[in-house]
Amino acid sequence: MEERPYTQFYARLLGGFSLSFNGEKLQLAGHIQTKYMQLMLMLLKAGKSGIEQKKLIQFLRPDEADLGKGLNNLRQQVYLLRRVLDKSGLPPGKYIVPKQSLYFFSLDYEVDTDTARLDRLSYRIRNETLDEETRKQLLLQFCRLYGGEFLPMLGGEEWVALESAYYQKLYFDYLTDLCGILKRQGETEKLLELCTIASQLHPYDEWQAVQIDCLMSMHRYKEALKVYEEATGIFYQELGLSSMDQVMAKYRNAEGQLYYAASAITGIKEALQEDNIFDGPYCCSYPSFVDIYRVLVRMEERSKRVHTLMICTLDYSWEDAGGQGNAEKDHLSDFTPGVNQELPPELERKMELLRQTLLSGIRSEDVYTRYSGNQFLVLLIGANETNGRMIAKRLENNWLRISGDGNTKIEFTVQQADGPKIEEWKHEEKGKLHCPCC
Repeated sequence: MEERPYTQFYARLLGGFSLSFNGEKLQLAGHIQTKYMQLMLMLLKAGKSGIEQKKLIQFLRPDEADLGKGLNNLRQQVYLLRRVLDKSGLPPGKYIVPKQSLYFFSLDYEVDTDTARLDRLSYRIRNETLDEETRKQLLLQFCRLYGGEFLPMLGGEEWVALESAYYQKLYFDYLTDLCGILKRQGETEKLLELCTIASQLHPYDEWQAVQIDCLMSMHRYKEALKVYEEATGIFYQELGLSSMDQVMAKYRNAEGQLYYAASAITGIKEALQEDNIFDGPYCCSYPSFVDIYRVLVRMEERSKRVHTLMICTLDYSWEDAGGQGNAEKDHLSDFTPGVNQELPPELERKMELLRQTLLSGIRSEDVYTRYSGNQFLVLLIGANETNGRMIAKRLENNWLRISGDGNTKIEFTVQQADGPKIEEWKHEEKGKLHCPCC
């Protein structure tokens, strides 16, 4: 009999399934979730050790007390499997081979799998006396070969779940060991690479914590924040909780803000920059507006530079829009700054027009925010009340040009940021702005 040249099957069982022969992937004709195809997967996993006949019978018919019926069912499933393999272009040979009380995928060819390679590496890691560098290399090989859950498409099968839990635990144990070695040796880039892969394979097992530590130590703060935000999103959306806050606690000061090493001034400045810079005044939330206002007021006494606060109020025509008069106005008075509330669509349209008026009439160094349902607050930086009146007139002209209808009234209230006196002027007649000083 002519001897066959050495060839080999290789099966990937972690993170998915594929079967190749001599380096070329095979397309199997059967559906992977059928019982007979699962028999093949079990035999591939077992390799040259084989599987006992009684274990296969128990898998196929766990509640079958009649051994003869169980054996007949096994033979039927083996027959179906061999037919599928015949159609799948495998090399000539006998497959699903019984020998004594064991079954094998093949006795004609070598069969190797990713799990078998991990088993060999694990044996060396656990049983050989290794120096740190050799141990590190073996751990690296193991972690890079590990591809994720064992046969994830069959996660509901008991035998699959047991294998998956076994290899996942090995992976976590060896990766933890490897992290310690890489940290001692200062190989942060390699540590980051491995933990990034781990967090992708097992996003709910908090390997993002090590990612964040690595990125923070490398002064890559934006990336660290992104990892934190994505991980927190996963935990809140999927699990209803987040333990990532504990991870980030050591990077926060007493006020809850993130802090960075003082030497990384470039990274800090980069993190402080606006993501998108637009022409026109700076728009911010109401709480941010309060902070900006208070800081500038504190600076006024020393800098001798005054600032002016302006309130722009839209006098909405309720009756024309079919509103309920005072009831609608009472609804506006209940508006909470900084909180999204449902308002009449026509009012929102008018407020957007008023916002466009502000954008075209105040400077890029000024700051504004939505204060209520029909009001904007504007902080005019470095402007006194006289300047504020001039700006108000400009806004009035812009409003008449942008709004178009000439019916909607606007009111302005202005006060120096640190002054006790309040001066008011009102848009009392259509197209005419009244100031108490004019």
